Amino acid sequence: MDKFPIEPNDCLILKAFKDSSSLREAANLLRCDPAGLARRVQFISSEYGFLQKINNRWQVTSRGLDLVVWTESSIQTQKKILSGKSSLRLSSTMWFAEELLIPNLSKLIKLFDSNTSVLLSSPQNNFELSLIDGSVDFVIVCHPPETPEIEHRQINQEKWIIVAPASWKKDLKAKNANGLDLVKDRPFVRHKDINLDLFLPQKMQIIDSGVSIGNMIGIRSAVHEGLGWSLVPRILVSKYLKENRLIEIPYDIPMKDRNICVWWLRNNSQSKRQSAKICAWIKESCN
Repeated sequence: MDKFPIEPNDCLILKAFKDSSSLREAANLLRCDPAGLARRVQFISSEYGFLQKINNRWQVTSRGLDLVVWTESSIQTQKKILSGKSSLRLSSTMWFAEELLIPNLSKLIKLFDSNTSVLLSSPQNNFELSLIDGSVDFVIVCHPPETPEIEHRQINQEKWIIVAPASWKKDLKAKNANGLDLVKDRPFVRHKDINLDLFLPQKMQIIDSGVSIGNMIGIRSAVHEGLGWSLVPRILVSKYLKENRLIEIPYDIPMKDRNICVWWLRNNSQSKRQSAKICAWIKESCN
């Protein structure tokens, strides 16, 4: 690891001599013993040439003044950092952030002090890499991690349901059928990354709508626009169901092991301390 070529305390000594008229006054500024300071001044002068004695008085050389400018700038930068807000970096899927996290951010902010700012994003890489490379502090998703370096806690079960366009409501109500029989003869909107065998009977023949979408928000929009029925997390469509913009098809999806999880890096002591607040926030937001 690279180190400072010159001790930071030596830089402060140069600044003290620039701001004072004598060694004793510089010692008062630095709150140190004049005799000890005199020995260090001799070293700085002989080793770096940043101080020179003129008319029996130590003065900062032109090169030393360049270092003083850097020192003063560094002091101001440190003050700015210390007075600024600390960040809490969260990562989740776009749909989960939109439906659950963003509407409840004010609750999270109240759990932390006023100097904490929240950054919410979806990763460019995968979630596990984002934690390991230090890009984020917490991941909130609906499955556990695979990497042992990542610790997690399961919060709530993620319930999935079948939804259909509200425009189908009248026709489906007139059918003498229940559950999947209501939609089995209608087009299906497919999520390109989901294994349907986990959700639906393997023997079920699905009529493909010809639409395959790679994100849940797109699935919701496609169903809302009448392109077909589909499988979605209930959180994604709860508002749409309340507003009668979608309808729920009564069916007990057999997959029970999907849970909303909070992840953090196992060896990150700060994240471990903060995890209880994050988990409490997610649990309250889900209720």
